[in-house]
Amino acid sequence: MKEKKDCKIVQDLLPNYVEKLTNEETNQYIKEHLAECKECNKIYENMQKDLGIHHKRSDAKAINYMKKYNHKLKTLKIILLIIFLLFVVVVGRKTWILSSLSHKAQETETQETRNFRSKVINYKDGEVIIWDSYSKGDVILLYITTYGENTNKKEQIIYKSSEEKFVLTDDGETKTMKELGDVFINPISFTSDLFLENIWLAMTTSLEKITLQGQECYMIRDGDMEKFINPDTGLAIKLVDNVVNRTSDYYYEFGNVTDEDVARPDTTGYVVEE
Repeated sequence: MKEKKDCKIVQDLLPNYVEKLTNEETNQYIKEHLAECKECNKIYENMQKDLGIHHKRSDAKAINYMKKYNHKLKTLKIILLIIFLLFVVVVGRKTWILSSLSHKAQETETQETRNFRSKVINYKDGEVIIWDSYSKGDVILLYITTYGENTNKKEQIIYKSSEEKFVLTDDGETKTMKELGDVFINPISFTSDLFLENIWLAMTTSLEKITLQGQECYMIRDGDMEKFINPDTGLAIKLVDNVVNRTSDYYYEFGNVTDEDVARPDTTGYVVEE
């Protein structure tokens, strides 16, 4: 009776014993019983076989899972590498184009800025502002004319030479003359002479070659702003700012400015302001 009772206890403990979940004292009790009881020992051996098969299946599942995981990880790495390489190629190409345009703009400015004419026409909210400048040597003559739908025409003339600098203003009612600080007029370019800035520009904007009014040019799309660049000179052609609804057109002529073009303007009739 006692042996039957012991068998029942041992058989109840065998699953935990096989899984090594029983304590040392219980293990000793089970071992002693298995050494004497063939029936319980056979049950124990069958459990061990079942557990071995189960472990093999579990190991096979784990191996298959790791193979699939490693395959997916490898595929993901390849995809990420391809994306990275494409990013580097695209950004590298854009950076090269921007740097090339910047170099051309610098060359143009270095060679031609002592004799050039630039004209910028701004359109915004029914108002047109024309900046027409002539530069020859140290002399600059700039005409600024403003037209508005509901305002009078306004004209300003800025003159700079080695002897004097002043601005003449005619708003249709009064004419005034006022001294100025220093004045600089340079051609406009939308690129940077700093390589890192061009990399940032390449990363944060789009760049494409298009045709604008029959002329090939590069267009930089920077958010709501579109900048058009002459591929031969690297200088600005057009700017469209959709945020403030402003459009600017840029025109340049180099080497054609004469002394007459930059002659001192007539100041007769202008009242000097302090």
